[in-house]
Amino acid sequence: MAFALTNIFAKKAWQTILSVIFAAIFLISLGFITANDHYHYGMKKVTETTTQTLTSSADSKNMNLLLYQPLGNGTEKVYLYKTNESQKKPKPTGTDHVTNVVKKDQANAQLQTAKTYWIYKNDTAKLWFGLSSKNHQLVKEKNTFNVKKDWLVLSTDQAKKLAKLVQTNKASMQTAGKAFVQEKVRAAMMQNPTMDQATQQKIIQQATAEYQQQAMAKIIAEVTK
Repeated sequence: MAFALTNIFAKKAWQTILSVIFAAIFLISLGFITANDHYHYGMKKVTETTTQTLTSSADSKNMNLLLYQPLGNGTEKVYLYKTNESQKKPKPTGTDHVTNVVKKDQANAQLQTAKTYWIYKNDTAKLWFGLSSKNHQLVKEKNTFNVKKDWLVLSTDQAKKLAKLVQTNKASMQTAGKAFVQEKVRAAMMQNPTMDQATQQKIIQQATAEYQQQAMAKIIAEVTK
């Protein structure tokens, strides 16, 4: 504005010089603004890291699941996760500048998120370029899902198929499970006819858990093949 006014009304030498000075300031400012806009001049990168506990993405308390939704040809995935039991719906990961990694057989179920942003180097840079609204602009985000050995990582379609197969085979699994446990108890009693009630109950619990693990392994293999 100052450049325009002095340029229009300039009649004397000092007014012309003042007009040139304002023009130079305008061009220099424009150059800095362009450098800030395209090359992040006056800014620096910072990385913020957070760690959250993971809970199962599914409503079932008997199974720990981390769900994902494939995108496009399946090479990209949006993960659906929960970080507390009271969370009603799983939260999806983002898609822009986001990388997701899953690490299995970890000691704890956790989500580690590292977000890198552009921020202004100092208050002076913020004063000069603050109007561009580029402060705290996301550069990249990396989500690392650490899941324990007993967790399943399934697509949403696989999870639906799993639930359907479990429901379909529920009756037959109960019958087969009962026979499996009875056989285990019978074999143990043959080895130790004087076995007390507490020991029998322990064998029943162990045999039940063993059968459930085997039965679920077969269903999961069917789902993921």
